[in-house]
Amino acid sequence: MMGGMGLGLLLLLLLGVGIPLALLGGGALLLMNRGGSGGSDDRSTASETPREILDRRLARGEIDAEEHRELLSAMTNGGAV
Repeated sequence: MMGGMGLGLLLLLLLGVGIPLALLGGGALLLMNRGGSGGSDDRSTASETPREILDRRLARGEIDAEEHRELLSAMTNGGAV
């Protein structure tokens, strides 16, 4: 009879303590990675102008010079490419 109580206590500890701790730890990791650097600079992209974003994409090699010129032209000419 004592063996059953020990197993019940172990199950209670796993479900009542282990799972919530795992969830809290996983949530903390998600929050830390969400605001993480990800290789970007310290400035928030929300404070960047469209021109700054376009220039940064060119500098990183995400777009080439021709695409940069086209997009810049579209931005300055009201969307006409």
